[in-house]
Amino acid sequence: MGDPLRRGVEEVRYAGQVWAVRRVRPNDSGRAYRCPGCQQEVRADVAHTVAWPTEGMQQAENRRHWHTVCWSARERRRPGGSFA
Repeated sequence: MGDPLRRGVEEVRYAGQVWAVRRVRPNDSGRAYRCPGCQQEVRADVAHTVAWPTEGMQQAENRRHWHTVCWSARERRRPGGSFA
């Protein structure tokens, strides 16, 4: 049946690494994250994209929550701040 944590995850090559990428539906957790693409807040109640390296840094603290439009523009508008 597969790993449920990998369901809906695609692998994308970015910044010299392979990243696991998942689209996240809005939820009511009340959490907020900092988008590495624009450095603005990503609220959990807004659909967004989560990405993390597949090698070396797979812990939860290495996941990055992006606005989906920022993730799509990552090659044109280089991330900073919370990306590193």
